[in-house]
Amino acid sequence: MSWEGIDHALNRVRGEADRISLDLADLEGHVSHRLLQGADLVGRTRQRWEHARGHIRSLRAVYEAFRRVVARAGELRASGGGPEDQAALTSLLNDASVPLPAAETPPHERGLLHTGRESVTLADAVARMSADYEEVTEVISAAETAWDALHPRLSELEAMWHEIGTLSDMVELGEDEYESLRVDLEAVGATVRRDPLSLVEDGHVKVSSLEGLRLRLERVRGELRDALRMRDSYAESVERLGSAIDDVGKAVERVRGLREQVVAKVSSPAAVGVPDPVPALRAHIEAMDALRARGRWRELGARLGETQRAVHEAADDIREREADLTGLLERRAELRGRLDAYRSHAVRLGAAEDTRLAELHSTAHWELWTAPCDLRAATVALSAYQRALQELGGTGSAVNRTTPGPDASDGESDGGVSR
Repeated sequence: MSWEGIDHALNRVRGEADRISLDLADLEGHVSHRLLQGADLVGRTRQRWEHARGHIRSLRAVYEAFRRVVARAGELRASGGGPEDQAALTSLLNDASVPLPAAETPPHERGLLHTGRESVTLADAVARMSADYEEVTEVISAAETAWDALHPRLSELEAMWHEIGTLSDMVELGEDEYESLRVDLEAVGATVRRDPLSLVEDGHVKVSSLEGLRLRLERVRGELRDALRMRDSYAESVERLGSAIDDVGKAVERVRGLREQVVAKVSSPAAVGVPDPVPALRAHIEAMDALRARGRWRELGARLGETQRAVHEAADDIREREADLTGLLERRAELRGRLDAYRSHAVRLGAAEDTRLAELHSTAHWELWTAPCDLRAATVALSAYQRALQELGGTGSAVNRTTPGPDASDGESDGGVSR
């Protein structure tokens, strides 16, 4: 090599040595590298880290040999400029001048007469160190990605668990109340800290196990918060429930009175029954009082929710029954109003005294004014009266049409009440 070529090559390898030195320093200081070094790893993460550590050892060993050769070349260049130095520098920079430790020579590169002492060129040494560095950083990057995704979630779960412990103490639950939840959390925590790569698949971090545990913790925490609120506001909650149950009782009495009126006035469709849910609702309160006496606040919170739902459902049910009963009376009043309207129309037509029309009117009137009346029969009679009136009037329609047609609702054919 010419002296110019030697200086160019020497500057290049010095730059490579400096860059590799910086990369090694960055690698040593990398947070995930330190975590992997200090963790008691297991499973897939341990296997991959042990493989990466082999590449780290290779990288350091080759770098030390590489650095010594570069330093030797620098010394030769600084000490002289004779032909012997020129030849020695050419050999150092171009030939296999970097000795490799025996363990660093891959089996497939060893010859039959392998002595355990192999050397590579500076360029080959750089390529080998680059390959080792990529292997190591791939594992470190994978672990860092996994931890970045998992550690925040794990911290959230542990904070929730701490709150559950505090709430459990406040409502006086035993230490083993949530033992299975604690065991599962510890297992997940151990996996995140010691084997994060077991949760990586196809480059994606699987968080399903943590999400499932989070839902369980949230449910338990919600139950305990309800229990604490129950403990602190039991009297007020029961007072509100009692008031709501009283309202249901009053509504039952009112609707039962309404039903008596309907039964007296309408025989068909049959009036719906009006059961009394109040005794069962008050039994809920008694059960809650028993739980309170034993300090079972968590169960009490759940029972409160059940009782509240039962009260709401009872109130909705009694409203629906009231609407059903009121509908029967309203239908009777509607049919009576239509009969009066048809009768007035007949008078205007001068047909009120028609024998057939009068008979039909009498039948409809009897059906509607008989107590209790049959709304289905009354609807049929009213429709017959309307058709006869249309025939006499020579018109295909009349005001307040009652006759069920092809588009008529069920209500028009059976008394106007769906059963």
